[in-house]
Amino acid sequence: MACNVFKNMNTSAMPQCRISAVCRVASPSLLPSACSVPSTSGRQAPDQLVLTHTGLYRHGRRSSRFATGATGKRSTSSVSNSLIAVLKDEIKYERESYRRNDLIVGDPPNDFELQDARGTTWFVLAKEFDNEEIIVRVDLESQPALEEDEDEGEEYEDEDEEGVPVEFQVTIAKEGGDTLVFECESDGEYLSVNRVAIESIYEDNDGPPAYKGPLFQDLDDTLQQAFVDFLEERGVNAYLGEYIRVYLEDKATMEYQQWLNRVRDFIGR
Repeated sequence: MACNVFKNMNTSAMPQCRISAVCRVASPSLLPSACSVPSTSGRQAPDQLVLTHTGLYRHGRRSSRFATGATGKRSTSSVSNSLIAVLKDEIKYERESYRRNDLIVGDPPNDFELQDARGTTWFVLAKEFDNEEIIVRVDLESQPALEEDEDEGEEYEDEDEEGVPVEFQVTIAKEGGDTLVFECESDGEYLSVNRVAIESIYEDNDGPPAYKGPLFQDLDDTLQQAFVDFLEERGVNAYLGEYIRVYLEDKATMEYQQWLNRVRDFIGR
């Protein structure tokens, strides 16, 4: 299914989502959370990709500092071979511990079509609704930044068990050049809207910024609910939010594995 309006959009200029007071709508049912990666006997889990409480996929452990000393020179080939060996061990562990969540094995819910390319940081869910083209864009690197605070470690674990919110952008386009853009987030149980903007695909980026609309929290409660109902009618709901959350975690894992393989191949040349 071709989405012509999306092809003309400047997707690199996607605004960053900021968490605000939101209108929350409960999902009719709770879905399974993303499967955890089991640890193997006798091996401490490496710096696995995990979804933090702020939504950013990072390695589970912080980087360690490795001391270097005058213990003798090692040949370049020896150092490279050691690195390759460690990379191979990490690749093997990632492959053996990987489990794909059943939720994302089939097609996306609500008649959306998935568009994803390996080696990229984002994926798209697209569909048509009457005379509208609906694009849901999810960016791995546009999730809220991780604040490394050791005092919040317990909070990370608790929220990870409940389902960590992910942020995404919903663009609804019609003929005429204007698009309605929603900045949303979901933890799989609720759909939250942070901002609604009206934008033009022909907007002059060199001119003064156009007024796009107020913060969602500043709207009347009745208007907030009407916007949420508008999205849900088009299949953008908590059920889709859970699919996005699980797929984003899976994509982070797959991209990490591909990165490991590319680094190994480069070192081994």
